[in-house]
Amino acid sequence: MASTYWTGGTNGDFYNVKNWSTGASPTTYHDVSISGTSAAATVEAVACTASSTPVPSLTIGDYGTLDITASSCQSSESAPVFSTSSFQVSQYGTIVIDTASAVQLGDINVMNGTLTIENNRSNVFMGAGERLNGNGTLNLIDSTFGSQTNGVNIANSMHITLSGNSSVYTGFLATGVSVSFDSKSSEQFFLNGTDTTVDTSFSGVSAKTQFGITANTGETPLSASYVKNTDGSYSLVVQESDNHTLTLSNVTMASGYTPGTLAITQDKSGNYLITDSSANSGGSNGGHCGGNGGHWGHHDGHSGGQGGHSGQNGHSGWSGHDGHSSGCGDHGSSWGWGWGSGGCDYSSSMQQIISAWNNAFSSCKGWQSSSCGSSNWFGGNSYQSGSSWNCSSSWGQQSGSHGCFSSSGQSSSHTQTPVTHTTSHWGC
Repeated sequence: MASTYWTGGTNGDFYNVKNWSTGASPTTYHDVSISGTSAAATVEAVACTASSTPVPSLTIGDYGTLDITASSCQSSESAPVFSTSSFQVSQYGTIVIDTASAVQLGDINVMNGTLTIENNRSNVFMGAGERLNGNGTLNLIDSTFGSQTNGVNIANSMHITLSGNSSVYTGFLATGVSVSFDSKSSEQFFLNGTDTTVDTSFSGVSAKTQFGITANTGETPLSASYVKNTDGSYSLVVQESDNHTLTLSNVTMASGYTPGTLAITQDKSGNYLITDSSANSGGSNGGHCGGNGGHWGHHDGHSGGQGGHSGQNGHSGWSGHDGHSSGCGDHGSSWGWGWGSGGCDYSSSMQQIISAWNNAFSSCKGWQSSSCGSSNWFGGNSYQSGSSWNCSSSWGQQSGSHGCFSSSGQSSSHTQTPVTHTTSHWGC
């Protein structure tokens, strides 16, 4: 079957025909391959334009990276901004999904490298089998992977890391070999209620960590408690309806945290959440990181970067309850967490604000050009830092008809040891 290989001779645009060995669009070939040659000679392609044509078979070889940053408000599982029917990623290969829009990764896959999902809420789909295979790493950064009705079966040879208020919905006895939580943010890990003993290694569990039981698995958790193991770790024992017991047998707490009394509550979707009710919530008015200064436009999201109410008239600090500023309707996310009367530390607050600005202005009706990365924001070139505000993620200056740029050093959010971007980083 016909194949084409990434050469990257022109820029970093995945869809630029001059970047491929055949001189034709990669979507016209069955097999598409992106590979570098060493840790000192990595390559990176950026899919920053929405495409309705799927790639039948995608290979990310060692020292190769594919960044998917395309954005569209009209995207859905049936009309994603990027799609592939099958993919495989080598040990030192990387796929980075940094868009709030829908991405379809297909059902046949082998992930031995790294899959990083940033700023995406349940909009990355795996196909009919909803399964992620391999022995690589899944990184979730301010993202949700899977959903209540479509949990992802993550192979028990894969590693999972969650940070930036991320959530993952897993399938029956398919929860990865290890899961690492960020103790500085609130993470949720949902399990299938019909599981029995889960021997996945959970680490970094803190008072902010919530284990969950999805509502549609037919089991109702009645009580939950931690039992200390002889090696210093803990087992989380959940007693459920019909005399069923779910046990997480290998839980390691974050430094300085000792679990207390656990409570079981339900979220707005009916899922069951197991929470440490005895932990200090951070203030009399701040039940969850920010007190009365809650989400800016979390529910209504009316402004999307084009005006609208700023939400600065809340009860304390920034981000009052009535603020309506966000990126794309209900997809707008939490502006100004932690600056309310019962909030978090300053550093955590700033991270939340930056993340929210990123979501608002890199999607939908935010301040971005309709072309991919061309000069925007009041004209002229624009500078970026941290996660991408348009089509790339590293510090750099946009220029040219497609806004591609070159920068030295590493991308702050799109790196994986031992891959180092010591060569020019092309973004689009």
